Order: sequence, then structure tokens, then C-alpha cells
Amino acid sequence: MNPSTTCARARSVVPLYPHGGSHSDCGMSPNSNRPSIDDTRRRFIAGSGAALTTALTAGCLSSLPPLGSGQRYGRITTPEAGDPSWYRKWLPAPENVDIADERYYFTALSGLSPRPTAPELYVARRAHQKAQLDYFGIGFENYDRLVDSRFGTAIEAEFDPQAVADSVTHSGYERSEPYRSFPVFERTDVPRRLAIGDQALIWTSEYQHRNPNVEAIIDTVVGSAPAYHNVDARFERLTDAAGGNPYLGVNTATHDPTGRPAMLADAMRFDEDAAYQIVYYSYADGRTPTRDALRESLEFYRFMDQAEAYDVQVDGTLATIEARAPLRSNQNPKQRYALPQVTWGLSYDPTESTVTVRHEAGESVPASLLYHDLTLPDAPNRISKRPLFTDVETVSPGTTDTIDISDSEATGVSIVFSVGGTHFHTLQGREFSEASDE
Repeated sequence: MNPSTTCARARSVVPLYPHGGSHSDCGMSPNSNRPSIDDTRRRFIAGSGAALTTALTAGCLSSLPPLGSGQRYGRITTPEAGDPSWYRKWLPAPENVDIADERYYFTALSGLSPRPTAPELYVARRAHQKAQLDYFGIGFENYDRLVDSRFGTAIEAEFDPQAVADSVTHSGYERSEPYRSFPVFERTDVPRRLAIGDQALIWTSEYQHRNPNVEAIIDTVVGSAPAYHNVDARFERLTDAAGGNPYLGVNTATHDPTGRPAMLADAMRFDEDAAYQIVYYSYADGRTPTRDALRESLEFYRFMDQAEAYDVQVDGTLATIEARAPLRSNQNPKQRYALPQVTWGLSYDPTESTVTVRHEAGESVPASLLYHDLTLPDAPNRISKRPLFTDVETVSPGTTDTIDISDSEATGVSIVFSVGGTHFHTLQGREFSEASDE
């Protein structure tokens, strides 16, 4: 691979997958802006848990063909959904958080061990969700459940609180003021906070989350502030319909395939033989499309790979679109989805005009897959894969490298994972300020 490969970021592209700073091989990016601290990696423009949009989109972001006029419609019996209460308890009511727009979105995953036979759509979503998280001494596959919203990520798992505290303090976090009964740890290079609860972690990052707010999430889960479904009947009905799932993505301010404004819930479920994608659209009164209008519009939209049967139903103000696909025989997901869970440190020294990149904790990564990218004023929406960690074969905890930015006008830096070509996934990044981190 040419380490100087530069990828243009296309604007106005809606991602098929909620990629975390990823770039598809067709040369188009699902990100419309470079993530930054001032405009942190917004869900709708940098994803990975990031922009939660419909999984039914057009564009060249997948190798899948459009459904076309030959799609097979018929009733599909999908596996039962679980109870939605486990993820709703982590979602603050909009009036209790600072949201400049009306877009409320989150991702909820349960049973996070790998599913190598799942459709690529699920494998991609799981991989990108994993890669956006720091490492807390508990591997991603050991999490029981996870809720990731614009306010932060809540993780449910069995763990020793002291072991987690020791792990994060050894990886660059420092203990700060507790909130309620939750010990809190933070770091300032890329501002991040971690609260440790009873078999639960609440993590926020100014790079990964649009409105990081540890306190609002804690207030909601302990019951001192209302959860979203307690104050919005339409949201409650949507999540009642969607239920609990191995994967669920919700966006309360999007549009359906016919262009009508709607709330979206995009779920994936599995049985022994197949995968199921169930998409719900909730409409305000008077805005519901007909079943035929939805079916016609779906000719230009895409589901998970190898979907072989479809069903469209409209009931009052709720539309349900279902697809079924066989499980894959391929047990080896593409290398691009072998994304690591790592706590990255990015220390900036303005005097020396250098940035030190450090692998603080987590999985080891082949050095050949890691690059850095500089945010440049004359090319704000391009990714240039520049050399990083060139003196080692494997990047593991304690490995460092220094980037000299003295000959550039860079305003920020990102760590980039790439398997070649125009593919990339930004793992971590930060903007520069006049002050040193030291």
C-alpha cells in the first residue's frame, strides 16, 4: 500500500452502515466532515456508533445490488424481540440534556461475542462500535449489553470495580470528583471520562460523542431524572415495537424511503438458520405512507447482504419492513472488520511541534495497518494515510511514536486503520490548541 494514499471525503452521502470514520472501497466516504474536538465525531457525520441512519440507503457504500423489481415479498416469521427496558433506562429525556437540534439517536447491542456467520451489515456495525471504545480491562466480547448515544456509552458487564479502576489509571486516566455514588476517572489529551457503577460503566469522549454527559446518564439510570420513554409516548411506542435485539439503532429525526419524516428503529435478530432485519418507521398523525408506496420506494434501497425475502406492513402510524437472509458459511470476516479496542493517547507539544501517539491499553495491532492523518486547512475533508509506527511490527501497550508537524499547518491529527486501497477507519483523533498537554 502506498502510505501517502489520499482519500477524498464526499459530502451529502448517507452511510449504509453506521461507520466510525470509515471509507468504502468505492472511493466515497460516509462522513461529510472530519471529526474534531470543536465538531466532535458526530453521529451523523462520523458514526461508528456514530451516525445512526437507516440501513436502507442507496449509493456505492456497499457491493450489494439494489433490490429492484424482482424482490420476493411475503409474510416473514421473525424471532421474538426482547424487553426494551434494559436500554431505555440509559436514555435521558431530551429536555434534561443539551441538544441543539432535534436528532436523538442511539445504538443498543446485546450478546457481544462475535457472530462470524452473521450478514456483513451486522459484522460491520459490531466492529465499528467496538473500535470507538477505550479499553477498560474488559474485552468487548465480554460485555453483556451496551447502549451508545450522543451523550455517552453505557456498558453492562460482570467485572471487579477495583480491577477496572486499576486498569484505567494505568492507561492514562486519573481519578476525579465522584458523581453520586459513582467513582469517576478522566483524561485530558482527548477529553474522556469513565464512571464506574454496579456492574456498569458509563464512558464519554469528546471525540466520539456529540454531547458527552456522564451526569445526565447517571441521573437517568438512578431514577432522579426521567428517561426518554417516560416523557414521549411516540418514542415509547416505537421502542415497544422494536423491543430488545442483538442490534438496534434508533434515530428519532430521519426520513423514510418515501421521503416522509419519521422516527426509525433498525433491528437485527437471529435464529439457527437465518438473520432478520426489521425496520420500523413511526410517523406523526397524517404522515403515514401506504403499503404500496413503501414497497415501491424500496426498489432503490438496500438491506443486509443476501436478503432473500421481504415483508412490508403498515398499521396505523407504524410501518414495519422485514427482511430475511441465510447465515453466511464464511467463518472469516474481512480484515477490515478486525478493528481493535485500544486506549490511544495523543499528547501534543506545541513547543516542539510534535504529537506523541501511545498505545495505552487493549489489543495489539499489526503496525502495517496503522497510519496517521493530519487535518489541513486547505484539505479539511481528505484523509491522507501517512506512516506511523514504522519501526515495529506490532503495536501493543506501551508502544509510542512521534509525529513531527513542524513543516505543516496541521490543526489536528487522527489515527487511521486501513487494510489498503481507499479503505480507512479513524480510530482516534484530536485538535491542537496553543497549550501543551504537559
